[in-house]
Amino acid sequence: MKVFFVCSSFGGGGAEKVAVKLSSSLAQQGHDVSYIYWTSKEGQEYRLDENVKLNKIDARNPVTRAFAVKKLIKENRPDAVFSFTDIPNIVTFFGCALSWPYKCLRVPNVRIDVAEKYRNMKMTPLLNFLSFLHGLSCKRAALVLVNSEDSGTSLCEFYHLNKDKVHTIYNPVFDEVPGVFPQSENTANGYNHRIKAINIGRLTKAKDQHMLINAIDYAINKLNIDINLDIYGEGDLYDDLQNDIARRGLADRIFLKSFDPDIEKKIKNYHLFLFSSRWEGLPNALIEALGSGVEVVSTDCPSGPREILDNGRFGSLVDIGDYQQMAEAIRRIYPEGSYTLSGNTRAREISDDLKKHLEKFSIKFVTSQYVQLVSRKIHEQ
Repeated sequence: MKVFFVCSSFGGGGAEKVAVKLSSSLAQQGHDVSYIYWTSKEGQEYRLDENVKLNKIDARNPVTRAFAVKKLIKENRPDAVFSFTDIPNIVTFFGCALSWPYKCLRVPNVRIDVAEKYRNMKMTPLLNFLSFLHGLSCKRAALVLVNSEDSGTSLCEFYHLNKDKVHTIYNPVFDEVPGVFPQSENTANGYNHRIKAINIGRLTKAKDQHMLINAIDYAINKLNIDINLDIYGEGDLYDDLQNDIARRGLADRIFLKSFDPDIEKKIKNYHLFLFSSRWEGLPNALIEALGSGVEVVSTDCPSGPREILDNGRFGSLVDIGDYQQMAEAIRRIYPEGSYTLSGNTRAREISDDLKKHLEKFSIKFVTSQYVQLVSRKIHEQ
């Protein structure tokens, strides 16, 4: 099968990470795979399999990008084209339309709860127009993929889509589902009794790291919890967050750290993963935290966290924006207000229930779902 992946970049975001993993997995299985993008993110690139053909479009606006995609489609004649997130979905929609009479299976991937996204934004004429085009790109597709059941329901309701064309396939987070939790370096070395918490995500309104600052402030000064927080990510709110941290006198407790493409390997060295998003699609970092064996506290935002944590079975869920509730959840996990070191430093086995749950997020399982579904749709066309 010959397939295209179309993204704005190949680094720096959860959707791009999924596309890189999928394209690499398909190439390793012998499929002819090309990865098309137009924005470089120096130092944030994910590792792409050497068999994937990387093609950067030298075009500065969506119109010229659509024509560039059209040219690549007519020259290479792919069987299927996967696009990820709204702008690439729109660009690919027009690129495929311009390729007529050649027809391939176009598969837009929607990675977020679109209703919540636009509900939390100030809708300008441009945003309304882009939302209309995105809806059109989904309506005219034979198949639309989402990464959670909740975001699929929201997509159908918001754009009035036929539910039969929308399918849920979870993000491929794990190369292999771990049989044991990885050993924490800090725990093994007896680092100290202070709770080490981590958050991962772009510094944006959607991720709401201001709520985390409030929660840590409340935990330290009201609940006497001994805790530090590292926030990994970059974004427009960096200065606002840094000022908020300084104003509260938390510069020695909360640290803003830069984007790290290998951050999943470091999660195991923390005790607690805090997630504060106001809306999501299916957050990879939350899944990675589950596989790392750390405690998890997340907002019950649309969509993703409730499905990932299986209705709270594998982690704590708190209300969106409720920093006091998050601090109280931390205290329930650590009632003494600090991390108690264990004498057993060996890696711990993962329960059968959690292992079975995590298999849904493995690259092998997700790739097989993509291949089966797309092959069937191609045959039906």
